Amino acid sequence: MAQYTVIGGRGFIGNEIVEQLKELKHDVWVPQRDEQTLFTKDLGTVIYCAGNGDCQNTPFNVFQANCALLSEVLQRSKFNRLVFMSSTRVYMNGSDTGENADLVVSEDDARRLFNLTKLVSEELCLKSGKDIVIVRPSNVYGVALNSPLFLPSITRNAINNGHIDMFIDRHYEKDYVSVEDVAEACINLSQNKNTSGNIYNIAAGYNISAEQIADVLIQTTNCTVTWHERNFPREVFPVNDISILKSVMPEYNPRNVLDDIENMVTRFRAEMVSYQ
Repeated sequence: MAQYTVIGGRGFIGNEIVEQLKELKHDVWVPQRDEQTLFTKDLGTVIYCAGNGDCQNTPFNVFQANCALLSEVLQRSKFNRLVFMSSTRVYMNGSDTGENADLVVSEDDARRLFNLTKLVSEELCLKSGKDIVIVRPSNVYGVALNSPLFLPSITRNAINNGHIDMFIDRHYEKDYVSVEDVAEACINLSQNKNTSGNIYNIAAGYNISAEQIADVLIQTTNCTVTWHERNFPREVFPVNDISILKSVMPEYNPRNVLDDIENMVTRFRAEMVSYQ
């Protein structure tokens, strides 16, 4: 079996990748923060899913996690291949989601630092001369009990409070992809010799609106929803193109978040009971 190093392997996505790799009987190492043996041992295949998106409160940590550490690994570490996890957020307010599309960085985007650091890191990978694969997952969902992300937060509120306050437009829509599907695709791409040097969107391939999600949560939890009218930021997410991913993974058949919400609610409740 292969040797893998998962940088960021204790995070939401990284942990799922580690679990799937172990189920496949691979040897997996998850380095600690500031682990210096990253630069002295053979890392095998690296999956780099460390990252930070809190641009408002910890901008330097965003740069450190998204760029600086990756740069050191590319320059100093010994590995066979590196899979770098970027994001389909780089397509926000654009018109094309092809992996080679020109991209827009919006001046009024409060999280543009996240997009910029992901793009810088992608370019470092491409210019490194190393065997690399870049993946751009869309909005990843799953059971993450303490996650501040949109879907886990409103699911918790629906269960715990019986009510959801929605501070986004009801027609606001994104592509949601299961953490299990992301992990499976990352592992598959890491093992395919024909994927080197390429970028792959990992997504569902269609958008789901906030109102659609709210309707399913109402049905599954009997919660109430209040839509708060306000001036919303300009965030438009075009439908993600997954044709290149499907050309190398014909079996890729992503889950639908609306179908999964009932199961998520059940798992959230079970984990909350055990957590307490």
